[in-house]
Amino acid sequence: MIRAMPDRTRSEWVVEKTEAVAPRVMVTTDQPVATDAALDVLREGGNAIDAAVTAAFVMAVAEPALCGIGGVAAMVIRLPDGRETVIDGSGLAPRAARPDMFELVAGADVKGMYGWPAAVADENNTGYRSAGVPGMVAAMSLALDRYGTIDLTRAVAPAITLAREGVEVDIHLMNALATYAERLWRFPASKRTFFKPGGLPLHPPTALEGGGDRLVLADLARSLEAIASEGAGAFYRGALARAIVENVRANGGVLSLDDLASYEARETAPAAVDHAGHRVATLPDCGGGVTVLEALNVLDGLGLASLDPGSAEQLHLVAEAQRLAFADRFELLADPAQVDAPFAHVLSKEHAVELRSRIDRRRVRARPHDEVGDVPHTTHLCVVDASRTCVSLTSTLGGAFGSAAVLGDTGILLANVMTWFDPRPGRRNSIAAGKRILWAPSPTIVSLGDAPRLVVGASGGRRLISGVLQTIVNVLDHGAGPQRAVSGWRVHDEGSGTLVDSRVPQGIRDELSAMGHRVVTVEETIASAAFGRLNAIAIDDDGLRGGVARMRPSTAAGY
Repeated sequence: MIRAMPDRTRSEWVVEKTEAVAPRVMVTTDQPVATDAALDVLREGGNAIDAAVTAAFVMAVAEPALCGIGGVAAMVIRLPDGRETVIDGSGLAPRAARPDMFELVAGADVKGMYGWPAAVADENNTGYRSAGVPGMVAAMSLALDRYGTIDLTRAVAPAITLAREGVEVDIHLMNALATYAERLWRFPASKRTFFKPGGLPLHPPTALEGGGDRLVLADLARSLEAIASEGAGAFYRGALARAIVENVRANGGVLSLDDLASYEARETAPAAVDHAGHRVATLPDCGGGVTVLEALNVLDGLGLASLDPGSAEQLHLVAEAQRLAFADRFELLADPAQVDAPFAHVLSKEHAVELRSRIDRRRVRARPHDEVGDVPHTTHLCVVDASRTCVSLTSTLGGAFGSAAVLGDTGILLANVMTWFDPRPGRRNSIAAGKRILWAPSPTIVSLGDAPRLVVGASGGRRLISGVLQTIVNVLDHGAGPQRAVSGWRVHDEGSGTLVDSRVPQGIRDELSAMGHRVVTVEETIASAAFGRLNAIAIDDDGLRGGVARMRPSTAAGY
């Protein structure tokens, strides 16, 4: 008779990364080539804004599934004198967009990263009608104009070189191409750009076959050269803008030249709260940071520092705070220019006290909420320079490869901006002309008194919100360094179920179940982003330490 063995005797993956340490500057990005490009700028005398913008353009080439110049981006900046500001390049619905512009599939099908009812032909997520007004290029240009020391030509140069010479294909890019091949194959320019002539995805080096493929993006290189020589106006008002719009409208999209020409990135003050004696600053209103801050407010009175990190009680409280904050997000938040959205109330200490009263330390009491689907997307990077200027920057195309339609010979993928809107009329986040997206990015800078202490952010869809939250908790409440903080066990709870990291011991998962959590055990892999992909820089009197996602080629480096 064969006896069943307990699960704890099984072999397990143990994947970790070491912490980078440096005295003067530190960069963390999702790709080593972007980290190196940022460090080159810093060595030449550039500041953190220069380095971050340069790295963001490199990422727009190196990670075509996750970000691009046709996407959206935002950054939080902290200057040496303690001033904080936000450069916001979030997306807008085109002026011709209408609440009923997508015909819905009959029945209960859902589609896209927000789990909205499915539209016929997936038009709100895939293709030319999903395109909205992108803000990445405008945001990068505005940041350099106001706070940088280099020009756009220098910032874009490494990205041009990479696009022209080709991106080395790794297992992550190959996996993205294979996973989303059916979306990309629908569009001839996309198939030509990203696949071999026979339609197979490019592949990385193998032990048996030697060298792997390179993804050469010559068309994108020419578009980047236009931006480098003519400035952001090339993308929004020049010949490149006309090529973008002609391609979109020839294929049924509604983006117009007026939409591009009138777009302006905005500079605004961050949203901020105090947690564990520190100031936590992030994107205001339509970013995911508001949900991070709301959850921190709830947790602030629950004595997390006295609990063992990763204990059942600690994970329970973190999950409950998430659940309550996400319930507010789904029910209350939208573009405040078009909807009466109570952002100030959501972030008030009084509201946090009321939400905290709904939490039982031993049982699930928070009101269940329908969980919404999600997909991995987005990239993030952090930079701290020798003057302690700090940048936390997130960039995305929306869904994987954005709209999935490369626009003719421009090499550009536009973000599927319409994926962020509810395709049903009459809802808080329904489509409206010129409406700003409610998106997840949560670039964050944490300060103590007059000194920055933590720069953090994440990629990975809406799961990045809980990842940023837990990284901040790990550092401020539990004293973790940046690598241990970003690699820590995770839970994610939007309402109906509690996703729990498979590394959490079975006994603790059983305790969570006994508390009333509907536990869903999830194993993070190189192909997933179940709990967000974090990177962070910790700053103290001894220097800088960088931590990055353990399952990705993310790289922290400094000098």
